[in-house]
Amino acid sequence: MSTLSLPKVLSSLVMHIEPLLASAAEYQLGEQVTLMPSSQEWIEVSTPSCVKRVGFEQACSTTPVDYEIQDQWGSIDGKLSSLKAQVLKRPDLVICGLPVKGGYLDIWHHDGDVRGCFSVELGNATQQRAMLLVALALDYPLEDALVLARAYAQSTQMGIWPTERDAFPDIVCANFAKLSDIGWQFECQPVEAFSPVDSEKLTLYPVVDSVQWVKQLLELDVKTTQLRIKDPNAQGLEQDVAQAIALGQQANAQVFINDYWQLAIEHGAFGVHLGQEDLAVADLNAIQQANLRLGISTHGYYEILRAMAFNPSYIALGHIYPTTTKQMPSLPQGVHRLKLYQQLIGNAFPTVAIGGIDLSRVPVVWDTGVSSVAVVRAITQSSEPAIAVEQLNKCLVQREVMYDN
Repeated sequence: MSTLSLPKVLSSLVMHIEPLLASAAEYQLGEQVTLMPSSQEWIEVSTPSCVKRVGFEQACSTTPVDYEIQDQWGSIDGKLSSLKAQVLKRPDLVICGLPVKGGYLDIWHHDGDVRGCFSVELGNATQQRAMLLVALALDYPLEDALVLARAYAQSTQMGIWPTERDAFPDIVCANFAKLSDIGWQFECQPVEAFSPVDSEKLTLYPVVDSVQWVKQLLELDVKTTQLRIKDPNAQGLEQDVAQAIALGQQANAQVFINDYWQLAIEHGAFGVHLGQEDLAVADLNAIQQANLRLGISTHGYYEILRAMAFNPSYIALGHIYPTTTKQMPSLPQGVHRLKLYQQLIGNAFPTVAIGGIDLSRVPVVWDTGVSSVAVVRAITQSSEPAIAVEQLNKCLVQREVMYDN
């Protein structure tokens, strides 16, 4: 159970909050949220994972809040650079609807950096505030709540959950076309679109931690796999990466190398898979110019939109279910959120669902419309890997057969 405690001064938000909560319940996007009146000046958002205090400008007092939302702008004093510096120093400060050349910016602090999204239209401020609070109450992280809020601010239909890409803002990143217009500086350079994958080979996507597993899977006629060796100091790392790449070439298969993009380039890999944190440090232009395919991990709306801006070969969506194979930075997404993520991306990029997916869960994941299902333990912990691969492949052709008829 989650609660959203709203002060009387913000009662005008209820007309949007109630139908949005009903829409979220229909989509099964999270815990039930109870809307409650509050005598305090701030909003309290209580979820199973945390309690957050949110204050909009007119509702703020001397009481400290977790997020201070500045979203009322008459005139702007100072440059964007100074506002970014303020946000960098104050993780609680969130600037929304900042007028800039050609549109509006939302700016927030994330892990020692400043992030932003850009919209041409400001939209309705009441709708923006309501969606922001609803998303936080559903345990979406701040950056997801902000892009959802900006998308809903554009809506002409009350209480309808945002799903269309055109409604969502653009993410401020190296590939954002209006960087110079708004005066935002990035050290990274923009990158051209990455080469595509063969979607017919992408359907089943095992992720394994040894070159021996890569060899065994290719011998079982698996056409796409990923070598994920977590320890960068592992003995024989380069040799294993080179061997996995060579095996993939011999089998005419799509072998992706997780993280080690320099080795992937050096040894001519088919592709490389990167996490969100790698996008700021990896040389994406070097990867693209070497004609390597690129897959990007995402964990929600903001990261999906950011990944789309880089025009990757595919977008991984996760983690769908709880997983023990790696430490995750987010909560499990679940199939209901996965379905909306897939709807947001549509046919723009192939998608890979990943995280805690076993044979019993493949059908419901596959029915969300994703292009591919990534598995780990469903194969590596099976007593009969060949049978596991066969059973997984059978599950992943049923949708194609159904749609063809």
